[in-house]
Amino acid sequence: MSGYVRTIREYMPKQPSPTWTELPLAGERLSEIVLFGHGKDADVMVELLDERRFVFGLGGTLRVHGCPGLKTEVTRWDDRSLIIRYFGQNLKVVAVRLGVRDQAEAEELAADIHEWLATDGVDDLLWGVSIEIEVAPIFQAAN
Repeated sequence: MSGYVRTIREYMPKQPSPTWTELPLAGERLSEIVLFGHGKDADVMVELLDERRFVFGLGGTLRVHGCPGLKTEVTRWDDRSLIIRYFGQNLKVVAVRLGVRDQAEAEELAADIHEWLATDGVDDLLWGVSIEIEVAPIFQAAN
């Protein structure tokens, strides 16, 4: 198994740069980001401190741009699946971007996102997307 782990990088497919659509979540307080699944079926959930949850099907890459205070925890779930959690105290969302292959798909995705956000993301967004999430600390004012 260790040989596999050491050599996997050279076999990782190169992903083309997606066309990004940004969700209007900047400035929201973050509870956690959770990746759950395996290579054929994985979902990413962004949970805000107000308990709203936004779930996306992972169809490409997930990039989480962290900051001091952002912790990562990886847990084996079953024979095939992992849970990866990103969490911490006093964190906010800087950006959540969803990516697809081209501009035509991005326009269709943007329309679906508009309808989806009108329901506060109650159901999962039924797209397989690349996901880029930026997180920053919330600085407390000194008294």
